[in-house]
Amino acid sequence: MLMPILYAGLAGTVLALIVATRQQNWSLRVLFLLGLRLAIGWHFLFEGLHKIHTHEIGPSEYSKPFSSEMYFKVAPGPLGPYMRSKFEPAGESLESLLKGAKGDIAPADFAKMPFQRQAAMCPQAVGQVIDDLFVNHQKDVIQAIETEADAELKAADEAAAKAKTDAEKSGASGAQALARAKRERASVTTIDRKEGVKQKYALWAYGVTPRDTKIKGVATDVPMTAQQRLAHIEFLRARVTEEETRLKTGLGNGFGIDQKKAAELRMDLATAESDLRKDINAFVDEMKKEFLGSAKLPDAPAPVASEGQQMDKFTMWFLVAIGGCIMGGFLTRIACVAGAGFLALTYLTHPPFPWFPLPPNTEGNPVFINKNAIEGLALLVLATFPTGRWLGLDALLASICGCGRSCDSNA
Repeated sequence: MLMPILYAGLAGTVLALIVATRQQNWSLRVLFLLGLRLAIGWHFLFEGLHKIHTHEIGPSEYSKPFSSEMYFKVAPGPLGPYMRSKFEPAGESLESLLKGAKGDIAPADFAKMPFQRQAAMCPQAVGQVIDDLFVNHQKDVIQAIETEADAELKAADEAAAKAKTDAEKSGASGAQALARAKRERASVTTIDRKEGVKQKYALWAYGVTPRDTKIKGVATDVPMTAQQRLAHIEFLRARVTEEETRLKTGLGNGFGIDQKKAAELRMDLATAESDLRKDINAFVDEMKKEFLGSAKLPDAPAPVASEGQQMDKFTMWFLVAIGGCIMGGFLTRIACVAGAGFLALTYLTHPPFPWFPLPPNTEGNPVFINKNAIEGLALLVLATFPTGRWLGLDALLASICGCGRSCDSNA
């Protein structure tokens, strides 16, 4: 259904171009300038619509929602560090999610601590989540345990009614006693369960119990503790700092080899941090389910978007708005300058300098001048001509405001 509309829009655009050229006495200058404006507007408009569409359909095997995070994570240009800072995740830092308030403790020493002490040493940011869950859903959890105990008691009663031998009667009697005790200890059991899941997380956070994780370059899962993963991240961070220091002194970056190495290390660091945060969230969700048992897991709060994610949302709609304005000839000169400014920011993030690595999915081998620079210059050229009055809403605005005038081929 969308393709016929697309083809109709394209045919209408071509027809409008022909009519506008006819009105300007078949001027080739008008034809090519309008054609250039419509082509650039089309490019901006559908680039933005495509990005919006990826968010509407969500992640799938063949599609991922648009995100500029990885593009900026490896950006070597002057705006690279600033743009990377915009994608710092909102909320608690990794260190606060994996370390207690009382400093580091050796894994061997932590393993020797009593159960209650280990649970109390659960990092505060995570322990508070479990404590809040206990306060808000204690009644539901206790009720779930009591329901489970009632089911066990009913089964024990049925077994006792069917028991014939002394051994069967004794076993059924014991099961009845256990079910009653479980029901009476429901609140105590809930507290024990809460402390148990906190201890489980603390054992991983303090380096005692490993969990399987994926490491770049290793085919199978690797058992690692949180402290080992933090150490790996610190190792990558140190290597990134070392490479960036070398680049600042201008050592050996004539062919972009060091720049490419630094970009790969930045990508590895970003991936390692992102994977660890995802695993922490998955572990916390696992603990919530373990604590609640058969009770329904409460809806998770909506994640807080980082500045970079908010910027992505703005970028998608900015492209649509600028593309629509350029195609429709509405505030054309302002739209052209705004589009050129956007392309200039993109250029400064990933400049095609010989000593910088090419950004992902780059076509050809640009040196100093790439498609962003060319399209930006073309927009600035368009901003010097009244193309919106030749074809667009600017002509209507000009006539309404009383400043309209006929624009011949020499305008």
